[in-house]
Amino acid sequence: MSNETGAGNRNSPAPGRHSLSLFKIFGIEIRLDISVVIIFALIVFSLGSGVFPQWHPDWSPLLTWTTAIISGVVFFASLLAHELSHSVVSQHYNIPVPRITLFLFGGMAETSSEPDRPKVEFLVAIIGPVTSFVIAIACINLAFWIADDAQLVRELNAGNAEALSRLGAVSTALLWLGSINMVIAIFNMIPGFPMDGGRVFRAIIWAMTGDQIQATRWASNAGRYFGWLLMFLGVFFLFNGALSGLWWILIGWFISSIASMSYKQLISDTVLRKHRVSDLMRTRFDDVSANMSLPDFVERHLLRSSQVLWPVVDGEQLKGIVSLNDVAELSGEERQDKSVKDVMRPLDSIDYLEPDSRAHDALRRLAGAGDEPMPVIRDGKVCGLIQHRDLVKWMSLHNRSLDA
Repeated sequence: MSNETGAGNRNSPAPGRHSLSLFKIFGIEIRLDISVVIIFALIVFSLGSGVFPQWHPDWSPLLTWTTAIISGVVFFASLLAHELSHSVVSQHYNIPVPRITLFLFGGMAETSSEPDRPKVEFLVAIIGPVTSFVIAIACINLAFWIADDAQLVRELNAGNAEALSRLGAVSTALLWLGSINMVIAIFNMIPGFPMDGGRVFRAIIWAMTGDQIQATRWASNAGRYFGWLLMFLGVFFLFNGALSGLWWILIGWFISSIASMSYKQLISDTVLRKHRVSDLMRTRFDDVSANMSLPDFVERHLLRSSQVLWPVVDGEQLKGIVSLNDVAELSGEERQDKSVKDVMRPLDSIDYLEPDSRAHDALRRLAGAGDEPMPVIRDGKVCGLIQHRDLVKWMSLHNRSLDA
């Protein structure tokens, strides 16, 4: 897959919440999403029960399944090489890549920003398919070299499937790996965002028009249309009795969804790029005394205000925060003998923003906070509150000209 930032780009959402950290290379953390177990099992099962027995009916089960398992492991190594190539070029152009996550649909190199020039976008995107293509050619040629049989090579090049049975285990695995990496290289070059080909397409349109938003819109639409095409083909295959149609539908849905999210994320980043948290935070809010009784707090604040989070102060000193959720955990009887300071969250346990933080960085942190606001603190005092829906509301009033 292509490199993403944000929700639809490589800071993306999806992979990572249930992933395992493996190691670091070039300063990049390599993570393995739990969904890899599913696709790895499917690949090994497909090779061990279908592909390799068909190529080598005389192989023992031990040799068949050992070759299948090793081929599956090396396949994911080639996916990692694809993503590392994106990451190395990104880092060369000062785009940090904190991690790469291998997941159900391949891999995702998470970057902290988008390329700022069409040339950089083009080079970062194109290197992935080029890497897969080079791996494919290397594997195929190495398979033929190990086979060391000119007649066999000629028969294979002529499309003689029966000649596959004369390949050894290593050559068989290499030939399959070469074929699958060639498919990956070609598939990724389809001009639909956010796939590598879509990013190449966007870079070309961007260079021609000078308009990154328009280029992203065109490439995103191409990605959505391509996803719909895959889903249509999947339905067609299912009606004709091919269960593989389910994979086409799933992949098509994924590509279409991520294309839409990528465009929306770029719009959000563009709208928020020049703004700070101080430009968007709420500045009208009440604080409460740490010594106020909890029943008084409920009666005078929780029930009388739409505010759901309060700074807790002792004199002028900030002590912590208290929210509706903190109080709701206690029964009416439990609240009677308590004060606000008994249920508040102290400063060292809360997440907060600074007023000079970039708004589009805050958007990602606020998305993880759910419906609860986050305090904005400067010099030990709360100067504002900000909530994810505040940014969404602000963007809805400012992004129509960009999305037109």
